Amino acid sequence: MDWLPHIVVKVEDEASTQTAITALKTFDIGFPSHKAVVHFIGNLPTALKYCKDWCKEGGHKFIQYVATVKPSQLHYLITKGTRLPVVLIAGTAVFFDDISDYSTTKLFGADTVPQWNLSDKVVNIKSIEKTVIFVAQPMKVMDELEKLTKFVSTHVSAESKDSSKWGNQSVVMDGKVYHQTSGIFNMLYNYNSKLFTNFNHKTADKYDTVFGGSSVASTMAKLEATGRDTTNLMKHVNAALNEDWDGVRGMRKTFLDSVK
Repeated sequence: MDWLPHIVVKVEDEASTQTAITALKTFDIGFPSHKAVVHFIGNLPTALKYCKDWCKEGGHKFIQYVATVKPSQLHYLITKGTRLPVVLIAGTAVFFDDISDYSTTKLFGADTVPQWNLSDKVVNIKSIEKTVIFVAQPMKVMDELEKLTKFVSTHVSAESKDSSKWGNQSVVMDGKVYHQTSGIFNMLYNYNSKLFTNFNHKTADKYDTVFGGSSVASTMAKLEATGRDTTNLMKHVNAALNEDWDGVRGMRKTFLDSVK
């Protein structure tokens, strides 16, 4: 299957620049001989310059958005705007091997995150891990999404247009808050998991992610506020800062271990 890669880069602060652009630094490993579209959210100068230069030197396409745009909003717009297979890549991805030969007969393929408790009152339900999502049949994805949300009213402001489709969802029930992570693929996954293919170990081992790489300080602070130890996570972050890609390997597992 011939994939068109779309890399979504969002940098919350200057200190997180190097961990938010690792997908660009390792892109040629994961997708050799491919051209990408880089979607840059915000205007922080260091990351902005790096992404523009990377696109210019490599013949990739660059698109910039205002800081209020959400990555999940772009996932929706990219999928809605194409008939051809695309792969959605977080700027925090780190590739260890060629993943461009991936294929699936389902609507999309991705890895998953099991349900975990942010606190004794807040539950993050099972979700799609959004570092790499292969969208094999974007038109059918949109068809299923329309069926699912046809009776849900949409927001009217331009900034939040169609956010009932791509935004996060929460429900308060029996003394707890159940939270569904944002994105059309989480909505479809929790509606009908048969629409997608869960990566096998061989595919999942070809990449990892710098967890919280777009906003390292605030992400770690939130975890620490709920009693989590971030020491091991920060070892992976420091490896990414030093472009020690093997040192990033295993960060998804480290995160899941920390929230069990």
